[in-house]
Amino acid sequence: MTNDPTQRSQLAEATDAYVFGYALIMMELTRRLQTNTEQPNATQAPVNQFCQHTTLPTPEMKDVVRPNLDTLYTQAWIDLSAGPLVLEVPVMDEGRYWLMQLMDAWSNTSEQSPSSITPLTAPNLDPTQDVQVYSYALTGPGWQGELPDGLQQVAFPTDTVWLIGRIELHDTSDAEVQTVTGYQDQMRLLPLDVWADGGDYTPPAGSYDPTLPTTPPSEAITRLTGPEFFDELAALLTHTPLDPPDDRTSALLAELGLHPYDADRLPDAETLDLAKAAGLDAIEHHQGPTPVNGWTFMTTGIGTYGTDYPQRAYVASIGLGANLPQDALYPMTGNAATDGDGTPLAYTLTFPAGQLPPVNAFWSLTAYNSASFLVDNPEDIYAIGHFATPLTGTDGATTLHVQAEAPADPAMQAANWLPIPTSGTFTVTLRLYAPQTADLLPDWPPALTPVTPVTPEG
Repeated sequence: MTNDPTQRSQLAEATDAYVFGYALIMMELTRRLQTNTEQPNATQAPVNQFCQHTTLPTPEMKDVVRPNLDTLYTQAWIDLSAGPLVLEVPVMDEGRYWLMQLMDAWSNTSEQSPSSITPLTAPNLDPTQDVQVYSYALTGPGWQGELPDGLQQVAFPTDTVWLIGRIELHDTSDAEVQTVTGYQDQMRLLPLDVWADGGDYTPPAGSYDPTLPTTPPSEAITRLTGPEFFDELAALLTHTPLDPPDDRTSALLAELGLHPYDADRLPDAETLDLAKAAGLDAIEHHQGPTPVNGWTFMTTGIGTYGTDYPQRAYVASIGLGANLPQDALYPMTGNAATDGDGTPLAYTLTFPAGQLPPVNAFWSLTAYNSASFLVDNPEDIYAIGHFATPLTGTDGATTLHVQAEAPADPAMQAANWLPIPTSGTFTVTLRLYAPQTADLLPDWPPALTPVTPVTPEG
């Protein structure tokens, strides 16, 4: 094939189209998996209904990697093809952070994703619940009409929208979890005409397809053959406008017979399989951000991508559903939990005076084992920084102790100690909610620094 100029050109074009369509396919595979149910449950909900996460993660929970203990999640896959839907978010107690991240089918996060810091509109009374709510009219491409008073329009370029909502927990007590789940119960998602008529609404049951694979989307997408991937892409393009509109890509899709669909123009199966392999290789080796003191994270080129399709595909492959930098950042680093002799290692993370994470909401540090699950430990400490303010030293610096054994100083154990595994490797994620990105120093965060190995007691 490589000796045929026409085939080489087709392969290059199909590879570009694979990278272009990767995020769209990942979103669709995720949507199918998370909506394949008749009624909402702990991990799924029918289209246009909420899946509410109502319990805190534990080390025994293996359904989600790298979970956080800072918020409870609300998810919904939304279909706007039949008309606008109204999203209601209750007014919460002062100081409680919340974010309703809204993404189009291409995984772009809307700049109008409302939060407690930028709610976009004033609250009004929901008479069906007798509570004050923020009300948003979610509209799809091409929708035209007048909205009733009290609604803030949030327009999308695609009919498919993915909502990932986060509501802050102030601690891990049962009472606090009940407070947040109470707010979740007051959230509503209903058709615009029903909302305008008074809002009395019971959503219809969903559907369950027992033949639908339960394979995680990140694995399912790699199992698709080249022809299967491009068949999926062609089908999705029939009802998913390009975001943003792109004449060059439109011409490429037409040339390949993908959109408008033309079976006679499609490359042969061998070429499409080669394009899949080349596309996956390009995504895997895409130039990611340069680590800062061992931490990997992005402050630009994430959350919304324009025509940077390689970046969009790369982010979808490592963390589908990325936030905008002004909403949340997630620096990550890690290392070995023991030395070559199996002796547990201890680390410190020291923020010099005046260099604590700059946030408008809050921050936390969470540890994970080599499989990206929470680290089992006798004290049930999985994250620090958020629920209790870490102690500072006499010089104003704040040192966090990242190690398996408790620090010798009891004062450090309550808020400055994060347990890690006693073997293998570990990673930590520094979560910054509503970060002040303009205040991030070029060499921040400081490095996670190894210290003298810890010898377990006894």
